[in-house]
Amino acid sequence: MKLIESFYCVQSKIAEGDTEGLGSIKTELIRPSIKILDVEYSEKKTYTKNLVAKSSVASDEYFTLDELLFLSKTYGFEIEEDDNLKGYYKSVLKIHKLYDCPGYITLMELDDKEYLRIEFLRWQFDCQPRGAGEDMLGEDITYILGIWESPLLTDEVVAKLKKPRGRYYKEITI
Repeated sequence: MKLIESFYCVQSKIAEGDTEGLGSIKTELIRPSIKILDVEYSEKKTYTKNLVAKSSVASDEYFTLDELLFLSKTYGFEIEEDDNLKGYYKSVLKIHKLYDCPGYITLMELDDKEYLRIEFLRWQFDCQPRGAGEDMLGEDITYILGIWESPLLTDEVVAKLKKPRGRYYKEITI
């Protein structure tokens, strides 16, 4: 497992255009598009899932609490039980009060290599005046916790990441 600390990044700012350059982990970026440096590939598959666990339900939709604890210890994020939902555990990022949703874990297969990215999303402002078009794009600030080459994952976690979710699930191949 190798931590990748910098990457090529295009940040998209509405009405200001794009900004290109090097990005680094543990920073906030504006709607980033990320490419790992010095990695060429002909096919890319990505699988993304919320970093949450439900202890009351055995399902492929959620991680178990043990799996979430394993990911938390291995990749360095905190988890806590939801205040309103007993038995629902979520990843948390406490660097800013607007990080109020669980993070995302993305497994990327680039030809024969695997990479893992963990990120958290938030809105830039507490009472941000947003139009419908901006809302459609989702949260504008992304905190990249880390990117790892050859990540340490259990077979169960990989299976859950790769499991199709819902009726409209589509594996992304670029």
